[in-house]
Amino acid sequence: MTSIPDLIGEGRFAEFTLSEGCLLCGGEVSIRATPSGAHSYCPTCHWLSRPRMKVRGEGLELSYSAVANA
Repeated sequence: MTSIPDLIGEGRFAEFTLSEGCLLCGGEVSIRATPSGAHSYCPTCHWLSRPRMKVRGEGLELSYSAVANA
């Protein structure tokens, strides 16, 4: 869990990074939260995702959906 980031750009979006936050490679993940949702990117393995973001107390909770085709 990380502390709530400061909003940038007149409250339209927030950007922050999570060290060791990539689920695939363990690298640093950049998160951008906008009114339409959150987006994440790992510059190490180039994984893009749309995590769900919830405010919990004084922190944030990110969750990733698992999708599989058989």
